[in-house]
Amino acid sequence: MTTTDGRSKLRKGGREMVLPTQVLILRFRIELRETEPLVWREIEVPGDATFWDLHVAIQDAMGWQDYHLHRFTVPHPRTGKELIFGIHNLHQDCDDPPSWATQLAAVFTWRNPEALYEYDFGDNWRHTVRLVDVLRRDFKVRYPRCVAGARACPPEDCGGVHAYAEIVAGTMDEDTRRWLPRGYDPARFDPATVRFSDPSRRLAYSWYGDPEAGDTPDEEPPAKKRRASRAAGSS
Repeated sequence: MTTTDGRSKLRKGGREMVLPTQVLILRFRIELRETEPLVWREIEVPGDATFWDLHVAIQDAMGWQDYHLHRFTVPHPRTGKELIFGIHNLHQDCDDPPSWATQLAAVFTWRNPEALYEYDFGDNWRHTVRLVDVLRRDFKVRYPRCVAGARACPPEDCGGVHAYAEIVAGTMDEDTRRWLPRGYDPARFDPATVRFSDPSRRLAYSWYGDPEAGDTPDEEPPAKKRRASRAAGSS
């Protein structure tokens, strides 16, 4: 599959069809590394989605709150050179290309199906992102969507995989036990409960600093809630 010219090759039944990316759906499996039992999701995104769109979809499907920085690391599909996609900071040096400038289908192929997605460089959550299927788009369905998964993702700022393992085992200290979100159950996850944010509105807040843009189409009012969340979880 390649879309550097805005098209994609989809092989079905031994035949290769050349299709516009807009009529395709990419299915990804996301696995949170070093979790036992494994925390994972499968999500479907439009064929013309960008790395920024995938970032927002992963955040929502996993249950992260997007309080921290992120980056994708993936080989170039032709040269094998390491590509990094993150979010620029206008006030700091940043050589990484912005994640909203590159379509997923220009990088992910059947021979180049895997990327590393890192979130919160303090807790160091590392996810394997793997392309597992390419489908024709059903225009009656709203995308992105979460089609499968298992287990709740760790709470934000809990301390990384080793601290999370203590939460799963129930051996965390009393302070951590009191700090956990009310009703938190690491074994519980239902794909039907996932709600996806609008990547454009998220980008308007994160990149342009527009507090009125908010995160999701349903938040009201978005600005006050977002500022409070950012202040509480900044790193």
